[in-house]
Amino acid sequence: MELISRHQKTIEFEGQDIHLPLFLDHQSTTPLAPQVRSLMLEVMAFPGNAESDSHVFGFQAQAIIQNAKAEVAALINAYPDEIIFTSGATEANNLALHGPLSLRPNTETLLTTQIEHSSILTTAQALEKRGHKLCQLPVAQDGTLDVSKLQTAIASTEVALVSVQMANNEIGTLQNIFEIGALCQKANILFHCDAVQAATTQTIDVKRDQLSLLSLSSHKIYGPQGIGALFVKRGTPLSPVILGGGQQENRRAGTLPTALIAGFGEASRLARQCRDTDRKHLMHISNLFKKELRHQLGANIQFNGSETSHIPGCISATFTGIEAVDLLLEIPELALSTGSACASHAATPSHILTALGLDAKTAGSTVRIGLGRYVTETESRYSANLIAKTYLNLVT
Repeated sequence: MELISRHQKTIEFEGQDIHLPLFLDHQSTTPLAPQVRSLMLEVMAFPGNAESDSHVFGFQAQAIIQNAKAEVAALINAYPDEIIFTSGATEANNLALHGPLSLRPNTETLLTTQIEHSSILTTAQALEKRGHKLCQLPVAQDGTLDVSKLQTAIASTEVALVSVQMANNEIGTLQNIFEIGALCQKANILFHCDAVQAATTQTIDVKRDQLSLLSLSSHKIYGPQGIGALFVKRGTPLSPVILGGGQQENRRAGTLPTALIAGFGEASRLARQCRDTDRKHLMHISNLFKKELRHQLGANIQFNGSETSHIPGCISATFTGIEAVDLLLEIPELALSTGSACASHAATPSHILTALGLDAKTAGSTVRIGLGRYVTETESRYSANLIAKTYLNLVT
């Protein structure tokens, strides 16, 4: 595309060509996998609507959607009939909270943490305004939830639903979903997990972790934007949020976007196939990246989140003595962010970083680096060197 190519340039680093700008914001979105693109173009070539069951095009669309649903289900060890397609993870998170709680007494509590994605916290606050009780549990300095605090909260109040993110979208910290699931199962409480950031590198098993609901997003696993899914365990009560033609067993109305769903299904298949390779690759280049920054900047840089329980590729780095936005403006060669893409225009500091105990100034000095499947080792070293040199130029 001319819009993209006119901004591109090629440089040599360590004897290899690097095409700039480099995309290092994979927690916000991921590039479309070539296999996904090819399948979607094929599907878009015919006018099928899955609701039109009176002709061959409708039957073809139904078959494509059922195949994709099976692939998404296989990614998380669910049954295909437990998958509801949505417009994305934001809608899935809304449905996960509104759907069950609208059927429960508003005297019951929704338990979550202070570092959830904004689509969870904003929805939770809306439910609180409608009368439901809300409890946001604090986390440790590395972003981990002390499950004993959750256990205490469950014992002290009547809880309808627990919602905890599997991997945080800014700092990458992983929560102990298995232990939380066991606790919720024992207390007969519905358990929802936002697993959007974990699906490419972590083995997700809704049966093992005793989950009632789980949210996924296609464009975080190298699939298309505009499509997501909510896993709803068989027998889990759910009231629809979007009403209309009664599609998806009356759980979410709207014509199903066949090509997007096909792309999501293929991305899910690839995520399963590439999971171990992706995890090893991202661990390797993440370690190289952080090692290079530590070597050049020493005490002038700190990394946020858990060192031992985190998704590889998500790096939250605080640079002493500068504004993160100033650093980003000096590096047009790299696509980086100062936090969640959903809050990129917010004037206030990241709620995730402040929940870890960072003050506003320190939070404002923090950059999120998101490495991905197609980022090479050479590109990782080049990027770390460029960031370090740019930072040193700013502070000297």
